[in-house]
Amino acid sequence: RMTMTVGAIAVIISTFIGVIVGGVSGYKGGKLDNLLMRLTEIVSSIPFLPFCIILSSILGNSISELQRIILIMFILGFLSWPGIARLVRGSVLAEREQEFVTAAKALGVKEFGIIFRHILPNIITVIIVNATLDFATCMLTESSLSFIGFGVSEPNATWGNMLNGAQNGQVIENYWWRWVFPSLALGICTISINCVGDGLRDAIDPKSKER
Repeated sequence: RMTMTVGAIAVIISTFIGVIVGGVSGYKGGKLDNLLMRLTEIVSSIPFLPFCIILSSILGNSISELQRIILIMFILGFLSWPGIARLVRGSVLAEREQEFVTAAKALGVKEFGIIFRHILPNIITVIIVNATLDFATCMLTESSLSFIGFGVSEPNATWGNMLNGAQNGQVIENYWWRWVFPSLALGICTISINCVGDGLRDAIDPKSKER
């Protein structure tokens, strides 16, 4: 439950930031588009795991376990938005040339109204599919952090820190259930979420089946 909660909140944060940045960048264009895309590239170039390990080492035991969980959620969210931002930007670039956008401009609708009331509803399905796939990625990332000891720690149970306890050779040989079932649960959950995302993508874009 903790793994899925961390992944879900991280996806909400990254989607919120990515939609705003991508929407404004794609619609406005020009220097603002160039600036936001350079910012996106800078964020996407940050190595995630080393960043989390260094931050965890600096903070050490100075924060509570709840604060650590919240910090992991926000770090995951703030470093995961470049992908959705690029996707939204590309979709907005295509949608802003449509006739309904021209009609909205003629009626005097403000730019933010056009972006968030007219363009985004037309690309919301693409955003949902991407968020579904990102959810599985965030779950795996949180589990990786917990496995190496820099994520959620006991007494809060996650699949990652359950596997962390199975790094001992004696545990692997004599207490196999401590690592087999968490591994299976994480694998099945990740595959299921990816299948849902692929199914949504195929339902929304039938041509993707041909590709």
